[in-house]
Amino acid sequence: NRMLWWEEKFFLVGNYALSKKNERLSDLIAKAGGVTPDAYIKGARLIRRMTEEEFRRKEDALRMAQAGGGDSISVKRLDLSDTYSVGINLGEALKNPGSDADMVLREGDVLFVPEYVSTVKINGAVMYPNTVLYKKGESLKYYINQAGGFGNDAKKRKVYVIYMNGTVSRLKAGNKKAIEPGCEIIVPSKEQKKKMTTAEILGMGSTTASIAAMIATMVNLFK
Repeated sequence: NRMLWWEEKFFLVGNYALSKKNERLSDLIAKAGGVTPDAYIKGARLIRRMTEEEFRRKEDALRMAQAGGGDSISVKRLDLSDTYSVGINLGEALKNPGSDADMVLREGDVLFVPEYVSTVKINGAVMYPNTVLYKKGESLKYYINQAGGFGNDAKKRKVYVIYMNGTVSRLKAGNKKAIEPGCEIIVPSKEQKKKMTTAEILGMGSTTASIAAMIATMVNLFK
C-alpha cells in the first residue's frame, strides 16, 4: 500500500508507505520530517480516491438528476472525478495524536499543506465576483461590498464559506471570525432552488458523507 504526499511544505516530500494498520495523519507528518516554518497548517487538506462503490453512487445520483430534467448534458460526456476533498484539522491532529481529528489514512491519500494565502474570494450571486485582501475583523458586509454588493437574485441568508482545508460552513452576517485567510465566500442564487446544474450536483458528491444525502436530495427534487 502507498500513501502519496505531494507538497513543497514538507521537509521530506515524496511517497510514503502505510507501514501499519490504522496509520494516521500525525504518523505520516513524522515520516515526512514535519512541515516547514512557512506552512499554513490551518489550510491543509486531504484528497482521497473514491472506492468503486462510492463512485458508482455518485454516477447513479447524477443519472437520477438528469432523468428528472436537471441538466441536458449526457453522463457519458462527463469526466467524473474519482477523487474528493476531505475536510481535516491538521493542527488539532498534531496536538492530539490518536484523536478523532487525527484521521486514519488509506491507500492513495494525498495531503496538501499550502503556504499562507492572504486573500478572500467572493463568488456566486454578487455584482462582480472578486478576490480581495483578507482583513482581520471585517464582516461579511465588507466582503460583499468588495464584490459590488448582492445580485438581484441573491439568497442573502444562505451565504456559506469554503475553507482551504475543505470544510464548508454557513456564514452569518455578524460572525466575523468565520471569515479566514484563503477562504471563498459563496452567495447562492434563488434560481438554485428550482434547478440544479451539473456542477452543483457533482459538488454535492465531492465528499463521502454527502453521497447518501445527495441521492435523497435528487429523489425529492424531481418528485
